[in-house]
Formats: sequence, structure tokens, C-alpha cells
Amino acid sequence: MARFGNVAELATFLGKLDADYAEYAPALWQKGIKTPQQLANFSEPHYLACDVPEGHIDDIKARADTKSTSDEVLLALVEIKSLLQVHSVLQLDRFMYTEGKVTRKTDPGAQLFSRSIKAQYGALQGSKCWCLLTNAILPSSTVIGSHLFKWEWSEYIHLLGFENINDAKNGLPLWKPLEWAFDTSRLCFTFDKNSERFIAKIMDPSILTKKLVDIGQEKMGSDWKSPPYPLRKLTFQDIDNRPLEFDPGRPLRPYKRVLNFQARQARTYAIRRGWQPASWDFEDYLTEGMDLSEKLKIWYNSMH
Repeated sequence: MARFGNVAELATFLGKLDADYAEYAPALWQKGIKTPQQLANFSEPHYLACDVPEGHIDDIKARADTKSTSDEVLLALVEIKSLLQVHSVLQLDRFMYTEGKVTRKTDPGAQLFSRSIKAQYGALQGSKCWCLLTNAILPSSTVIGSHLFKWEWSEYIHLLGFENINDAKNGLPLWKPLEWAFDTSRLCFTFDKNSERFIAKIMDPSILTKKLVDIGQEKMGSDWKSPPYPLRKLTFQDIDNRPLEFDPGRPLRPYKRVLNFQARQARTYAIRRGWQPASWDFEDYLTEGMDLSEKLKIWYNSMH
């Protein structure tokens, strides 16, 4: 539902219904009118208390309701247009998830952000930490809470509709081998609407038989700590089609539009590298769960 940001916006809306109606805006604003729907549902006694003549009340109520409905249709069209523009602006090679984009401890604020992400997802358990994809408790130093939309792209976050690169929804606590795979387009997530779960997809078939512990050792060197025994045999094949798990007592979830964006970039990169055929695709989930204000923010920012 469209919302008036101030009394001037309310006056403009009323003025479009009839030039004489704009003068009622200050009194209606003081009564808490913030949306066209509220204008349509405002009672006659309340309108009269705002010095709106009886002859104008029915016209305002009827036309505000019609305009509100029209706005919803318009916003649906705006959403489609905005999503196409977001992809056309963002899907460039400089936003590819490649080896050079792997999170490093030397990245500004990386360690602080990692600790924050692990805490906010409820993953920390003393010196151990829960990985949301393996659903296992691991040495905390080997579970990384890294940016989904990378830190170095901070100036572009408004195009995906959020304002802080360190937003908790822009991170996930993942075991280091999986975080490496995500950052290099070897791992992405699709979204199953029936179960409402994020599903892992291994994009590079050459790593399917590789053990995650071998990648972890290679990438972390002396910082690597071995996981509990069962996970020492875990391969990327075991990860393929596995869902992300979340603490049911915590509402925090990653931004779907960010995971969708990474998956689109991973698909492009995988096709270029010959990892996946051009026929492999997934259903976009860019706006799943977005409220109207988020959709409008993306639309507005994609225009600038």
C-alpha cells in the first residue's frame, strides 16, 4: 500500500482528486491519515471534524479507494520493471564471484562481521560454531560469517534494496570449504517454494568427489582445525541438494534477493567455465517475501 511520507504528499494526493481537496490535508494528517486506504475508510464524523464538507466526503472516500487499487496494479508493473533493471545494472563481470572475491581475514572488519553473523544466527556455542549447511557443530575458527554481497561492492548495495553492507541478512555462517565454494561460484542456492527452503547446488562437477576437509586444509593452512570424525569423509556431492538449516526460534534469514543475485552470477560463470550447460537454470526468487516498501526502494534506486 502506498504511504504518504508527509503532509505535503497527502495534499498532493488530495489535489489530484480535486484541487479544492488539498486544503484538507493538514487536518487529516493530524488525525493520522497516512495512506489512501485510510482515506477510503475514514468515517464521516471524523471527516466533518476535520472541516471537510459533507458533499466532498463521499467523493474522497470513493476515489481514494479506486486510486489505491490502481496503485497496487501499478506497483506490480513497477516491480517487474525494477527487477529487470536491477539485473541489467548489476550483472556485470566486476560483480562475479571468483577466487579474488574470497573473504580474507585482512578484509576491513571481516573478523568483527564474522563474529556478529555467527552470534545473530544463534550459531555460536562456546569455542564451537554451527554451520547452517552441514548442520554440524565445528571449531568456531573454521566457520566463517562472510558477506554474501561482497564488502568491496559496498557502494552498490542500494541497488539490491538495503543500506548497510554489514546487515546481518547479508551474511551466513558457513564452514570454510563451503564459504570458499560460494565465493568462487562453485556453490549457490536455489529456493524451493513448496518447502520454503534454500537448496544448495554445486556448480563445479570437478569438486563433487573432493572431501571438504581437504579444501579446508588447503585454504586455511596452519589455521585449520579438524572437524569431528563423521565430517572428515564429507564430500561436495553430499552437500549438493542439501537445504540450509536455521534456528526455528530466530526469525533472521538471509536476503533472498542477494542469494538469488549470487546464484545468477554463479550460473553465468559456470556456463562460461563449462561447468554447467546453458540449459541449466532456476526460478528466480528475487522478491520472495519482500514487502512493498522494499520493492519501491529497489525501483527508486535502480532509476538513479
